[in-house]
Amino acid sequence: MAVQELQRIDERGRGIHYLFTQNQKALIGSAPKGASHGDPNRLIRIAYNTIATDENLLQCTHVSLLGGVLEALKLGLTLGGPMQEAWLLPFNNTKKGTKEATFIVGYQGYRNIIDRAKSTLDLHPRAVYAHDDFDFQFGDRPWIRHRPHWFVGQADRGDLIAVYAVAHLRGGGVQLEVMPRVEVDEHRARSRARNSGPWVTDYDSMSLKTVLRKIAKYLPKSSDLLARALELDEKADRGEDQGFDLPEAAVVFDHSLEKPVGGSRLDQLKQSLRGESPAEPAAGQS
Repeated sequence: MAVQELQRIDERGRGIHYLFTQNQKALIGSAPKGASHGDPNRLIRIAYNTIATDENLLQCTHVSLLGGVLEALKLGLTLGGPMQEAWLLPFNNTKKGTKEATFIVGYQGYRNIIDRAKSTLDLHPRAVYAHDDFDFQFGDRPWIRHRPHWFVGQADRGDLIAVYAVAHLRGGGVQLEVMPRVEVDEHRARSRARNSGPWVTDYDSMSLKTVLRKIAKYLPKSSDLLARALELDEKADRGEDQGFDLPEAAVVFDHSLEKPVGGSRLDQLKQSLRGESPAEPAAGQS
């Protein structure tokens, strides 16, 4: 790697440090109160380490990075790290000539949010492999039987063939969803992230997330946080603006906004998130 490139990476690292230190109060303030959502300082620290050690994320606009971190905090999810609750994935915005981060909720993130919503007594997503013993039935009294390969004397599990989720509802009853692999792959094919990030590195986890997204839409008393997570994921799949809502106190510096014209800095940041050009200056302004 050339010395010049090392210098550029070091400069981007300093920029991320500035982004987090200048917005620490806004970040902590965006996190919901209550121990069940996790310690915001810990979530911020993990998010910082995730971004600061990823060369591709370091190239993303600060607007998109800050927006993604804020969404993770609002949902009470760990961004990066071994928990796989949420990710930031870099994508090129050809319209603006920039690289931007997209917020993705992981399957453990959905489990976290659903557990906190308390609409279920328990929720179990599982992967089914070719050498498992598996059977199920929908209807008035749904049931499922799943014995893994090792239990039925098979040394190798074989390929993933399906995923399912069973939710025992707090008010009584059972909700069951089963998705064959072909349905999972159809969902993946519609996603902009189909050839990058966790769909490549953690296919089984993303398959479990897909069935959780499906069953979540039918759970009673779904929380606002769950609705927001589903909305963010659907927009990410379609490659749409995710509608990050930056607080008034946000401090962001991007080279694309180095010479702002017209409107307040917050207005320009929101325009940038929507993919719009900054407003033209009024007559007589310079």
